[in-house]
Amino acid sequence: MANVVLKLMTIFSTDVGLTHINYTDVETLGEVIDQFMSTYGKKIRKNFVKSQGNLETHVVILVNGRNYMFLEELDTKLKDGDEIVISPPLVGG
Repeated sequence: MANVVLKLMTIFSTDVGLTHINYTDVETLGEVIDQFMSTYGKKIRKNFVKSQGNLETHVVILVNGRNYMFLEELDTKLKDGDEIVISPPLVGG
């Protein structure tokens, strides 16, 4: 089991009213996302949440700076001190 920090960027931070949340005794990224959505999902703008209550696939989720899609997605195992970042898609030029 791991103790990790979830950092919320831009719109997520504004919607939830926090910049980070600590989670304890979690094993996978999916557990963190489930707990986050269970507590704060109703506060997040609808264009970032699917009708089933899950985050949209275009939301950026990083584990220690790496996109979770290139890891084991929501099955990514976590260890103490890991940093998870949730951000809307970043665009620009």
